[in-house]
Amino acid sequence: MRPALALQLVTVFAVSVSGLVFPQNAKAPSQKPLPQDYSFTIQANRFWTDTGIDLNRGDRIHVTGPVIACEGPSPSEKEHLPLPSAPAGALLLKLHLESNPILASPDADLPIIGPSHLYFGVNGWQCHGTAPARVHVEWHQAPAKTP
Repeated sequence: MRPALALQLVTVFAVSVSGLVFPQNAKAPSQKPLPQDYSFTIQANRFWTDTGIDLNRGDRIHVTGPVIACEGPSPSEKEHLPLPSAPAGALLLKLHLESNPILASPDADLPIIGPSHLYFGVNGWQCHGTAPARVHVEWHQAPAKTP
């Protein structure tokens, strides 16, 4: 066999095998960020507690929390609660400090439709003690690393 022909056969073989071993259109496996769980202890006498959790469009949160005992309110005082339609002592959440509260007791499941930041509070002003809160976040994209 002539050397030039042998070289051509070796080249064709090498190119064919490399296509099998190293596919030309191979894509890296998609790395969907893993869900993350958080636990908080919310002071009942604070207005809003900053969780430090930033959320973005496409994320989804599931929150669970109890209704804790509070003094009052009387029927006339109920209209002055942060969320009058919710029971006194219920866990509330906000996605923006200036937005309306959302009932999180016993649980809430929310899709995030824009940049948000999670806050917790208790529906009342004569509440004492703490309320445990749990958050499960399903990230659409990996959260930004904080320094």
